[in-house]
This record gives sequence, C-alpha cells and structure tokens, in this order.
Amino acid sequence: MAKIRGSILNKDALITALFDEHQPLLHRYAISLAHNADQADDLVQETFSRALPNAELLARLNDHQRRAWLFRVLRNRFLDERRRDRRSDQLVRQLTNQAQGGLEAPMIPLEWMAVLDDAPRRYRELLRKRYELCMTSAEIGRELGIPSATVRSRLRLAIQWLRDHCLDS
Repeated sequence: MAKIRGSILNKDALITALFDEHQPLLHRYAISLAHNADQADDLVQETFSRALPNAELLARLNDHQRRAWLFRVLRNRFLDERRRDRRSDQLVRQLTNQAQGGLEAPMIPLEWMAVLDDAPRRYRELLRKRYELCMTSAEIGRELGIPSATVRSRLRLAIQWLRDHCLDS
C-alpha cells in the first residue's frame, strides 16, 4: 500500500485502493463479530463510507495505521449496533409487558414524564433521548450534530433546571 501515498490524487482512488486491499479481511472480521453475512456486508460498507470523508487522514497514515483505523471503525460500528439493538429489544419487552399487564416498571416513572413535558424545549429533547431512549451522549451528539461534550454539558444544565424548578414544588 506504500504506492498509495504518492500516487493517489483523489479520495475515491484512495478508498478504492483501500477497499481492494482490505475488504476481504474486514469482511471475515465482520462475520466473526456478527455471525451473519448480510450484517457483515453492511458493516464493511459502513466502514468504507466512513473512510471517504477521512481520506486525507488515511492518506497520511502508514499501511499498518490505515488497517488499524479500518478495523477499529468496523468494530465500533458493530458495538454501536449491538447497543442500539439491546435498547430497542428492552423497549419492546417493556411495552409488551405493559400491554399485557406485566409488572415491569417503565424506564421513566410516569410522574417524571409530566416533569419532562414541563421542561423547556431546549432541554426536553436531550432529556428524552438520554433517559427515555437510553442513548449515550455520543449517540445523541451524532444525531443532533453536536459534540458529545456539549450534550453532557446541556444535560447537566437540564438536570440543574429540573432540580431548581421541580424539587421546590
């Protein structure tokens, strides 16, 4: 892959060369993680779609670093999907139990739902994503297009607002 550094003039050519060289290994790795060929294909595709906007960075890395970057992106994407699926499964189980008269408690007590409705709009969405959907600050940040540190800071402000306005009542 040393030839890539000097000869690649655009992002597409770099990504194509990376795909040709690393796709078979990435696909085998994805299958070992997912145990599903279709999900493995999706993981590899997502890895290379995330590589495209990072082509300049990848061009500066050596062969070993490029390979490590690709494998890390694939693994992180797999773990993100697993977390999302677990949250989704948990929510479905909860809703099913509640619909069948089950005794399982909701993620957020019903009293808190009203409190969230009273929260200012700028905090409401963050609080719902974090505490109702159990999303991480990184996931919320990606969805809203803001850094995860900003999400954490805004959540801290939202919680402080709730303390100031709801605990005094």
